[in-house]
Amino acid sequence: MITDSEALFQWKLRAAGQPQGRVVLDLEADSLHRHREKLCLIQYADADGVVIIDPLAIEDMSLFTLWLQEAEVWMHGADYDMSLLQNAYGVLPKMILDTQIAARLLGFQQFGLAALVEHYYGIALSKKNQRANWGLRPMPDDMKEYAQGDVKYMLEMADKLVAELKQLGRYEWFIESCACNLAHGRERHQNSGQNPWRIKGSGKLNRRGLAALRALWTWRDGEAASIDRPAFMVAGNDELIRWSTALQEFRPVHPNRNMHNHRALRFRKAVERFQLMDEEDYPELQKRVRHETDAQFDDRVDYWASRRNAVAEELALDPSLIATRSQVEAIASNEEKGLSGLMSWQRNLLVTQNPGA
Repeated sequence: MITDSEALFQWKLRAAGQPQGRVVLDLEADSLHRHREKLCLIQYADADGVVIIDPLAIEDMSLFTLWLQEAEVWMHGADYDMSLLQNAYGVLPKMILDTQIAARLLGFQQFGLAALVEHYYGIALSKKNQRANWGLRPMPDDMKEYAQGDVKYMLEMADKLVAELKQLGRYEWFIESCACNLAHGRERHQNSGQNPWRIKGSGKLNRRGLAALRALWTWRDGEAASIDRPAFMVAGNDELIRWSTALQEFRPVHPNRNMHNHRALRFRKAVERFQLMDEEDYPELQKRVRHETDAQFDDRVDYWASRRNAVAEELALDPSLIATRSQVEAIASNEEKGLSGLMSWQRNLLVTQNPGA
């Protein structure tokens, strides 16, 4: 376990000598235990074995970040890890090859890391420390062992996945999908600071409901910060939406029965501040993408959805991999523009594939 700059330098020499695309990364954070999550552990693997890097113990991680920006790495389900890396260091790898994307393009129904390890090796990964506090120091041996398990099989497993992708003629799909996912990860990070209170379910609220949600989200965030615990330990997102919906409809809301008196008082004050707001200060509704429609729009949606589903069935893939519902509607609205929004392999399948032929 690397805990100082000298050991990190020796690791950098080792990592820099590896061929591109022949290393694995995984990350652990304390998101279930702190108000503002932090990156707590970096698991690295190559052909020579596993290394665990402790970023909490190393003041200057620039050796890692400089290497990272030039590296092509394997990860599994990298979306969350991309967010961690960008929040911690502001950088991402040159390329992320994602074993989850590979598995989905091969038609796996269960594509979690544990499911893949069991499929290829017959080994059941322990789930004991999935919700562990990775900021805990000194780190218990069982947590170190768990952390190694997340990367120790991945490089060999990646070779198996790549071989199967090439056999099916889907390797180019995989590379394009990984590049697209990396670009989306950068875009999500750029937009992540904008209105974080617009949580799932907020799209159903009107301006008054959004004002209530913003007030209650701000109250919850302050409570979570005061105890340095995740926001869901104060109130869940579903509760915020339920309270906001009630306030939108001019119905009373009440703190939960298990909420202690001081927090309940601050909750009521947050509601009062919302109720004193002028309507002109309510948030604006987000502009939704509205597709141009005509009398034949629904018929075109059905046509393209049916075509997509037939191609997916023939290839034994999840239809949403070929085109999501939103993408299907975009194609039905404006065929040329909608198809241009797809990856090239998706577009080729939809346009040139002849299902059932």
